[in-house]
Amino acid sequence: MTPPPTYYPKDNQKKHPWRLMAPQAGGGVVGIGIDIGGTNTKIVALNKTGKVLKEYRFKTLPALGYPNFLKRISQVVNLWKNILPGDNFAVGVGVAGDINSADGIIRFCPNLEKWSNIKLAADIRKKTRLKCFIENDANIAAWGAYVLYLKKKYKNGIAVTLGTGIGGGLIINGKIYNGSGGSAGELGHTNIYPGGRKCHCRMRGCLEAYTGSYAIINRAKEEIKNIPAFIKQYGLPKVKKIDTISLARAAAKGNPIALKIWRDTGTYLALALSDMVLVFNPEYIVFMGGVSNASKYFLPAIKTAFAGQKIKAPFKKVKLIVSKNPDLGCYGAAFYALEKNRQ
Repeated sequence: MTPPPTYYPKDNQKKHPWRLMAPQAGGGVVGIGIDIGGTNTKIVALNKTGKVLKEYRFKTLPALGYPNFLKRISQVVNLWKNILPGDNFAVGVGVAGDINSADGIIRFCPNLEKWSNIKLAADIRKKTRLKCFIENDANIAAWGAYVLYLKKKYKNGIAVTLGTGIGGGLIINGKIYNGSGGSAGELGHTNIYPGGRKCHCRMRGCLEAYTGSYAIINRAKEEIKNIPAFIKQYGLPKVKKIDTISLARAAAKGNPIALKIWRDTGTYLALALSDMVLVFNPEYIVFMGGVSNASKYFLPAIKTAFAGQKIKAPFKKVKLIVSKNPDLGCYGAAFYALEKNRQ
């Protein structure tokens, strides 16, 4: 059945034609990875060698409700199960929020309206008859970066997702570390300024309230005197608001306010990351997500803060890495499905 055009943009349909094909027997193991965001959902199918067999994205549309989303994502998975070469499929899902990965439950997700205590893994299994494993999206992205780039050199690291929100994922001894209840790595909600700026989680002083993209933009609006002129000079064509892209473009041209905003962002990140380095003694910290495209302007402040630490050894050891892959979430979810399916 062709997915409804209401949910699948025409340009995507042209790029990835949806047509029924005869099922293809054999082909081995296939991992289907799903990265659920508040705006878009990305999905990819990989074989055990990491070859991309199929990829797609569509609007999440959380306001239409969870049953509507479940129906649409299950439709995609069932179609791929029929048309892709493989005889052993598994599904991995990454989603932001408080996730009980052991039981496959979304306990709370602030970016998906009214999605709480959702038994996502069980629901997908029921709809597709495939094994399904879910994880926090930052953990999944951390796993994607580890498998794709870092596995050969390292076993212990921290992943930081920089976007609207701030996520953290921990890889310890070559495995995702969840903690006792699945909530480990909530870097964005570590408190760097008690009583400070209000966070989306309703607490005050969280790292995310200073370094999430919305927080960076709010600080820019406070410091830029002539916003229309700034947008005209540094913004992309037809974009009529300040965003992190225009701030990066301004920094590239030496704008002192933009440079200060990015420098402050690095300083705020360093406050939380310094504690993480002292607690976990990682070999690397990998930055990913849209805001990481401006790493040239905030990494120096992190490096300066690390160099100023009195306990030197863990900060000399840790490598700061920036990933340019925008699809680590869905790739990581597919690799996670493959890994869990072997266990």
